[in-house]
Amino acid sequence: MPLSSAQPGLEAQIFAALKKAQLSKNPESATQTLAKDLARAIHLYALQATVNPGQAVIIPPGVALTAPPYVGATIAPGTGTTTSPGTLS
Repeated sequence: MPLSSAQPGLEAQIFAALKKAQLSKNPESATQTLAKDLARAIHLYALQATVNPGQAVIIPPGVALTAPPYVGATIAPGTGTTTSPGTLS
């Protein structure tokens, strides 16, 4: 999904992390908890991104390609761009 769609969830998680930290009586504990909760919120936010890395490839002549996303045989060397949509992990 586009990250703009995930932004409201990130904002809600950050807000919850700040509220949780405010309730803590121990400043050191509050800081550690806040850092952990913010890192988790950002990590979950980033994992929701759909990435589409184009790759320039040079394929020698006559090479049979059997692994996706490059499947087929080439006649002459050349460059191309492929798109492989996916998510971060």
